[in-house]
Amino acid sequence: TYYYALTLDDQPPAEPEGHFTTFPADKTPRSFRFAFGSCFLPTQSNSGETFIQLERVRKAQDLRFLLMLGDQIYADIPEGNGLGRVAVTLEDYRAVYAWNFSRPPLQKLLKNLPVYMILDDHEVDDDWRWTDPQRQTATLSILNRVLRFLHGEPAPTRRLDRKRVLDALQAYWEHQVMHAPPLLSAPAKTAHGQFDLEQKGSLAYTFTYGGAAFFAMDTRTMRVRGKEKIMLDEEQWEALANWMETVNEAYPVKFIVSSSAVLFNMWIDIANDRWPGFREARKRLISMLSYYNMKHTYILTGDLHSGHAVSAKTPGPHRQPVTIWEFCATPFEQDSNPLSKFTYRVLPQGILFDQKLHFIIQQWNFGVIDVNLDDPEHPQVRFDLHHRARGGWRIRSIAADEKNA
Repeated sequence: TYYYALTLDDQPPAEPEGHFTTFPADKTPRSFRFAFGSCFLPTQSNSGETFIQLERVRKAQDLRFLLMLGDQIYADIPEGNGLGRVAVTLEDYRAVYAWNFSRPPLQKLLKNLPVYMILDDHEVDDDWRWTDPQRQTATLSILNRVLRFLHGEPAPTRRLDRKRVLDALQAYWEHQVMHAPPLLSAPAKTAHGQFDLEQKGSLAYTFTYGGAAFFAMDTRTMRVRGKEKIMLDEEQWEALANWMETVNEAYPVKFIVSSSAVLFNMWIDIANDRWPGFREARKRLISMLSYYNMKHTYILTGDLHSGHAVSAKTPGPHRQPVTIWEFCATPFEQDSNPLSKFTYRVLPQGILFDQKLHFIIQQWNFGVIDVNLDDPEHPQVRFDLHHRARGGWRIRSIAADEKNA
């Protein structure tokens, strides 16, 4: 464990500001806990109630790190981005990060908790995507364009040109990517230091904690919806396949990080912006989990503004089913989605079977994953969804074992 302090002069501070503890050696099985969640829209200067509770849990349970799975800012929502208008320039995006990341409860939490981040849509704009695989033309949903027109928003907010995407991703790199592990296929940079989107590359990365392996997918920057439907580019699919083959037997537990839900199948999604709108990509992901016989693999996700636990089984390569769990924690602080429980339906039979929605919580929340590797041959994983309720915070838990699946 290391204690540290930051100073702008040569005089050492009298007391440390925070501390961190190094991870165990790679592939060394150690039991641990970590937290995850997504979607932080601070509408007040003192926003951060969820992070205050998360800090209490960090101290009580010795959380080792935090995964933030997207929408760390809401650049497109004037009421909560610190600007009072939709962000459209690099300076705007930087200002939104300054507003969000300066909330005292979040700052206090991150002084003592390492954090891994991946983006979703609001780091650029709501439900944005490319219309061509070459990443030359981006667009917003028709609904957003119409609503902004009706609200009298200026023309630059009703379109998404390539420069605005580049500016948003530059700010994302400055505030999130630069402290991530090395990217698996980092995009090249232009002479101005911005991502060269004409070249291949994604923002996906991997990391390990002792006996646990993590793959953080970039499901956003190569997302195309036009003549072609693309969720991940081919380089990322290849990297994911190589990761599965490499880690499956070497690590007792595996986690796949996705900014949007995979197993929570929505029968209605107006923007078609999530995995249900990219059925072939979702089928490919599930088929890979089956092909590589990915035992003890868990999908972590956010985005939906409600937390849930879903389990399903897929036929394995040796006639033994492979059980997949999906845990969702969202939002840290945003409007909850009261309709989410009514939009869920099981996926078509054949891809998966024994699909179960174990619970869904429609309040501010964050997730804690308890990984017990006392017996590495039989790892135990529990999902605790901490959620706000009348009278305080409550926990909804499920043990991710075959009995519950």
